[in-house]
Amino acid sequence: MSIMLTADGHFGHAAIARLSGRPFSDRDATAMNEHLIAAWNARVRPGDDVWHLGDFALNLKPAQLREIFDRLNGTKRLCRGNHDHEATLALPWAEPPRDLVEVAMDGRRWVLSHYPMRAWRGSMGSAIHCYGHVHNLMAPTRQSLDVGVDAWDLQPVSLGEIIARLERSEIEPEEQRLVREKRGGPVDEG
Repeated sequence: MSIMLTADGHFGHAAIARLSGRPFSDRDATAMNEHLIAAWNARVRPGDDVWHLGDFALNLKPAQLREIFDRLNGTKRLCRGNHDHEATLALPWAEPPRDLVEVAMDGRRWVLSHYPMRAWRGSMGSAIHCYGHVHNLMAPTRQSLDVGVDAWDLQPVSLGEIIARLERSEIEPEEQRLVREKRGGPVDEG
């Protein structure tokens, strides 16, 4: 079993193609929906766990929403995003949708939410923060990054891929930098 993270699928939201630079029509979401489903299922096996960090869908009728949900592999969990309305929240998620999740996975502490945070419980230590919402507009730090489809070739991402990208980042988490500066430590020029 693998654990995958993703965010900002925006199934049914044709305008997101234009807003996020996705290579699809901004008038009809059908091709985008089909691509996202195929990309999801190419990465996620039926026994895998998937955390979707918000904005699962928009502009779909409940039956259309359920049909897409049922086609996606894996055990699905949701951190609620600003576009996750009643019909999305009513889907048969593995557990009730939440705004913030703190969980141990793969021997590490993870803080999951739709929104990026400047500080989180464990940010002065080694807790990793994953988020969506920003559609690849924010560079990852050494401890936090966007797991949305627009940052990951329109597909879910594994924990190992997340760790590898964090390790390549030269950006120090803001809270750590501010505390270090206040204590008079050397200022990182990056």
